[in-house]
Amino acid sequence: ASLDYPRQVWRWYRSDNAMAAFSFSPEQRHTLSAICDTLLPRLNAEQECEILERRQAEVGAEHLQAWCRSCSSDLGIPQSIEESIAQHVPKDTQSGVSLLLTALGSRLGMLLLCGVATPFAALDNVQREHALQALQGSAFSQKRKVFVTLKNLTLLKAFARDTSRTNPHNSGSGFNSIWAALDFEGPAPAKEVEAVTAAAGRAEFRYAMLNDSISADTTLSFDVVVVGSGCGGSVVAAEMAQAGRRVLVVEKARYRQRAEITGVEGDALDQLYERGGLVSTEVTGMACFSGSAFGGGSAVNWACCLRTPDYVKQEWAAKHGLQAFADGTFDTALDSVTARIGVKSEGVAHSRNNELFIDACKTLGYHIDIAPQNMADVGPQAPGAHFIGSGDRYGLKQSTPETFLQDAATASVPATFANRCFVERVTRRGGVAEGIIARIIGADGTTEYTLTVRAPTVVVSCGSLHSPALLLKSGLPNHHKQIGKNLRLVRRRM
Repeated sequence: ASLDYPRQVWRWYRSDNAMAAFSFSPEQRHTLSAICDTLLPRLNAEQECEILERRQAEVGAEHLQAWCRSCSSDLGIPQSIEESIAQHVPKDTQSGVSLLLTALGSRLGMLLLCGVATPFAALDNVQREHALQALQGSAFSQKRKVFVTLKNLTLLKAFARDTSRTNPHNSGSGFNSIWAALDFEGPAPAKEVEAVTAAAGRAEFRYAMLNDSISADTTLSFDVVVVGSGCGGSVVAAEMAQAGRRVLVVEKARYRQRAEITGVEGDALDQLYERGGLVSTEVTGMACFSGSAFGGGSAVNWACCLRTPDYVKQEWAAKHGLQAFADGTFDTALDSVTARIGVKSEGVAHSRNNELFIDACKTLGYHIDIAPQNMADVGPQAPGAHFIGSGDRYGLKQSTPETFLQDAATASVPATFANRCFVERVTRRGGVAEGIIARIIGADGTTEYTLTVRAPTVVVSCGSLHSPALLLKSGLPNHHKQIGKNLRLVRRRM
């Protein structure tokens, strides 16, 4: 799948503060609650008895009962969906969701969408299921997309959130019976994380933020300004700072210390992913999980570090005249990066799923390579490794905040960092970049100010979604019409 940047990315390229106040009407909330409770309903007594008979030996009866008796409304799912849409979704999409709920709450809208002239909330449970199945099996892709979106949001909010304090059916205070019924322990408590991290000697490096000194519109001068703190920007920042340049790294996401990360998937989506994990392509609705954190994608990816294949390097060299990919220059740089982030493939422990897959490949005579990882510990007891996509609470993954950004911060001329800084455009004079204009959250944590940075070197490294958007918004020449083109998304089943 691909994205058309001029139409689709502009609306992503703005701060959360720019989101207008949004809420559903009472009628729309009523319809949303009915949809959510249909997708995740409270089971009847007969269904509950059947599940208890099958699973009671594996899971405690009190957790299974809580599971059976909980519906979406009990778990606060409709409210959570509304909060996510208000916080993360662009205005035009908000309007689209509101219109959809209004249509599903009307006779005419239901007739057009589901083939029945009765508001969704007025249907009985069986009729509601049939209405949703009509969307799911429709010949029209947009109707199928509506169903998939509603289903995914409901299930995500059901299982990726900690509902220990909201579900009235939990077996005890502070206990998440939904997770317990699935035999899922959830992330470790904060005190346990602190103890394990201290025992392993992985002390946390604390970054100072420029924001703490901002209380008015400000103009600053640096030798280099780097837009983005991810895999690209961090390496440039480290190299420049170590070379004695005055470097400013600006990041639109909020800098979070380890103690602020819970390890809960729902919290991670809200705090560490672009638009709360709700970015998707317009035509197919393919989800685009992109990091939006201090450290960029390196803060949330699953640590797999694959080298560029030889045939790809040869193609780049032959088709585009990029000899660095053929003469060993690129390989030398790659060796340096992999060494700094501690990439290793020896001693990697595998889950039971992976072990079965490996055994099957060996039986069939298939060649197997271990995917290298940039983890400080790849053994079977690595703490928090299976939660690494929800943020690193243990300093386990050698992400950019643990490596290159630290190198930049501790250089002889230490780099300066700004978070919650939303770059509006790159400024130019005579066709040459000379700085940036941005909006930055000031010292009080809420007020937004204009930050103007003068710098003879501007590095745009804010990811595959936002770099093209910033370049286009800055009015850079685009004679070949390639800025924002050629992005390809690879499907992955999660």
